[in-house]
Amino acid sequence: MFPAPFEPLRGLAPEVSRFALVGGLGYATDVALFNILRALLDTPSLLAKSVSLGVATVIAYLGNHRWTYGHRAISEHAADARRRFLLFVGWSCGGLAMQLGCLSLSHDVLGFDSLLADNVSGNVIGMALATAFRFWGYRTWVFRAAPPPAEAVAAEQGAHDVYGSAR
Repeated sequence: MFPAPFEPLRGLAPEVSRFALVGGLGYATDVALFNILRALLDTPSLLAKSVSLGVATVIAYLGNHRWTYGHRAISEHAADARRRFLLFVGWSCGGLAMQLGCLSLSHDVLGFDSLLADNVSGNVIGMALATAFRFWGYRTWVFRAAPPPAEAVAAEQGAHDVYGSAR
């Protein structure tokens, strides 16, 4: 299925797919709730965006915790869960900063100020960079797998001789 150079990525495909679906649900929640708050409830734009983004972040966290990275051995201790949620929010804000940076560079520095240019820079280029950044951060820091038990590491090391080849 995968060409030889991409074979190591094969194991990531299901995780990337789940990540994309959860992110899509979070994005749809953000946009829909923002528009409901603005259009139907006449909520001020910054308050509406804050509420919609907050709800979308919680939904994305729960989806990633339970489904995208649910196969990993992750501590359920309350202090670890709080730390993990705060890290998730931090990585989410980092992604947001990347999107805003792309938009600002295009709009304010390069002078591309049309609606199309804003959408391309913020919602295409910025979103692509932010998504890669979030995936790496969530996988590496937020939902990192617990280290293997010492017995498993010792058994694996014992299966190799002095020269590193398997017995």
